[in-house]
Amino acid sequence: MARRARSGIMLARCHMKRIQIIAHRGYSAAAPENTLAAFRKAIELKPDLMECDIRRTKDGRLIIIHDATLDRTTNGTGKVADHTFEELRQLDAGTWFAPEFAGEKLPTLDETIECIKGSGVRLLIEIKEPGTEDEVVAALYDHGMQDQSLLCSFHYKVGVRMPELAPEIPFSPIISPKEQVGQDEAVALADEAAAVNGSIFAVHYKAITPALVQATHTANMLMEAWTVDDPTEMLRLAKMGVDIIGSNKTALAIETLSASRT
Repeated sequence: MARRARSGIMLARCHMKRIQIIAHRGYSAAAPENTLAAFRKAIELKPDLMECDIRRTKDGRLIIIHDATLDRTTNGTGKVADHTFEELRQLDAGTWFAPEFAGEKLPTLDETIECIKGSGVRLLIEIKEPGTEDEVVAALYDHGMQDQSLLCSFHYKVGVRMPELAPEIPFSPIISPKEQVGQDEAVALADEAAAVNGSIFAVHYKAITPALVQATHTANMLMEAWTVDDPTEMLRLAKMGVDIIGSNKTALAIETLSASRT
């Protein structure tokens, strides 16, 4: 099958082995995840990408939060989708992490884009709910960030739409196998990811094997491991040939992988 041309996210693997680092939900080991505080702390460290998650409110607006429910990362309860935008904006999204972050709000997409814009760090947005990608893409174009952003999702139908919706914005399919991936499964999974316009194949780090790395590269995609907070695991994956590592511990990842980033 002919592969579509990839955008600037792709690296020439034959010329370099630089490991790219994703700040997972911002610098979420140092500040409450998916808040402007976590995003600003991540940007200070200059990772390659900063990831956030997006969901829709009861009244149809977009808000940055990972979980479908509010209980873990705010002082609210219940489903995100059962609350209006204004109700969600009244919540405290910081105290659960540490008292000094009291009053942190759930960010809007526009606030997140403006926070990262001009920093040199690319924005990776996880589409938690298919159908929100239209508004996300529109916002990226409105802010002139379409060339500095990527979308990722467990929902492969998002990737199917990307060439028509936003050909400049790379897509990263995500999977989370429960066991290490064998040779035959590796080829099938990589081909499936490539078939939905994948530029990066994002897989839970415990499932990644040399066979999956090879199959991913053969399918003309980068291999991403998520979410890795152990430096021993980071080095093991780098040696295996993984191209991108997502971590909550942004500073630790940068320090650990510094030799591969010069």
